[in-house]
Amino acid sequence: MNKHRLFYLIFIIVSTTMMLAYNSKLTSVLFLFAIFMPVISFLLGFAASRLIKAKMEYRVLYAEKMEAFTVSLKLTNRFITPVTPAGIIGYFPLRSTSLFEYQNILMSISPFSTVNINFNTPIKLRGVYDCGIEKIETYDFLRLFRFTRKIEKYEQIVILPRKRVINPVRDISSSDSEAESINNFSFEKNNFTSIREYVPGDPVKHIHWKMSAKQDKFMVKQFEQSTGGTSIIIADLNEYSPIDEENAENSDCIIETLIAINMMLINERQSCLNLWYSPPTATCEQRLVQSEEDFSLLYNTLSVLPRQTETYLPELLVKSIGEIPTDAGVVYFITSQLRSDFINVAGSSELFRNKKLRILLVDSEDVSEEQKVLAEAVSSASNTELWRIDKTNFVASLNQAIELYKNK
Repeated sequence: MNKHRLFYLIFIIVSTTMMLAYNSKLTSVLFLFAIFMPVISFLLGFAASRLIKAKMEYRVLYAEKMEAFTVSLKLTNRFITPVTPAGIIGYFPLRSTSLFEYQNILMSISPFSTVNINFNTPIKLRGVYDCGIEKIETYDFLRLFRFTRKIEKYEQIVILPRKRVINPVRDISSSDSEAESINNFSFEKNNFTSIREYVPGDPVKHIHWKMSAKQDKFMVKQFEQSTGGTSIIIADLNEYSPIDEENAENSDCIIETLIAINMMLINERQSCLNLWYSPPTATCEQRLVQSEEDFSLLYNTLSVLPRQTETYLPELLVKSIGEIPTDAGVVYFITSQLRSDFINVAGSSELFRNKKLRILLVDSEDVSEEQKVLAEAVSSASNTELWRIDKTNFVASLNQAIELYKNK
């Protein structure tokens, strides 16, 4: 715009000089044209800027990571002059980064016409994003004036962590019956809570014969279900990398790993106590998952959980943990970096005493010597397992770690 103003200023100087040097009607008309055209251009540009209608259309407001979804930007010019260019400024998906970015999209809109732009870039990081138009910038046809019109139409789009299925982990006890009592639902004698009509597939041994005789149809006992063991899952959401994008990827991998383990344990009829430290409240968040409804609540919480940019010490996590189930036998600790202070705490804390500790380490490409030494120490410790997680394919790496454990 500055160069257009410079060119027009030169044009005014030239037209004024010619009018003064040559006293004729042509030079006078040229001078008047140079003086009044900016006024006309301003009025037309101002009217056009106020008669542009902008609308964002969302097919979905919730989408899983790397899942295709569509956001449409619709612009309508209801004026007699074209708008060129129009700058649409706001937060839109950017293909090069696969994230929502603050952008200025330039386009031209013909008179009495509509322009549609579709964004269908999959987003690669979990989180809550603003998507919409902040303002529209337009220019008059001489490009001398810029008109800014605030729109501020936003919607929050939630990018959900992925749900991935992994192989089951069956902790083999001293006998098959003991393992079965831990991993499967058990029905206690006379602990049925109600009676319902028989449906195909119900065990015959659960038929209530006396009630069936009275009702003249098969009735079965509805039992309470009691789960066996409880596993503790701790998510270390500290950010250790100097690269911001790597921190975000590690955090997503940790959360998705936690979700996968929960799904696996629920399928194995076990309950899960999920723990993570919350810096704003300086307390440990705890979510006990015993059913599909509990898992849905946990998943919704983790989907909108903000990144934890404040680093905390493991002692704070351990101290803030309240009561834990007495039948907890396995602790999963998911982290992106091994820390000697945490390993020391794990050795002395009641939280980890007499429990199997599985450290799930989100591996990075560059591993320091200190990390290698700590990894060797963890791997050689009794009742401790080190599972390496490849964040580019954490399902395959988890399954590999599970198979490795089974073969020990």
